Amino acid sequence: MKAKSAAVEETSSQYLTERHNMINWLVNRIFRWDPLREAIFDEVRLYQSVDRSMWEYERENPTNLTWSEGNRWYGWTYNSQLKRYYFDDIGNESLMGLWEDQWLREADGQKSL
Repeated sequence: MKAKSAAVEETSSQYLTERHNMINWLVNRIFRWDPLREAIFDEVRLYQSVDRSMWEYERENPTNLTWSEGNRWYGWTYNSQLKRYYFDDIGNESLMGLWEDQWLREADGQKSL
């Protein structure tokens, strides 16, 4: 029984070593190219920023967040009664159009209760 246990441990150890080597190889390949590395870090920073903003606003009883990128408006609203976020990640050509779409989505969410 001990021999079988030792064999399982050795196989598991080999698997973890191979997996570790594969991950190191992949990370070294990806991060070798400066533009790709910078793009990955930019994406990570964006998600960290969004996550931080959402938690900050949630602690302060948020209502909404709206921003413009280029010629499109994006945003989200938070319904504290339903504890639900409503996102508009497609964007809208006008700020008013964005809010009208978000109000409609929120109203549809209220009706489903």
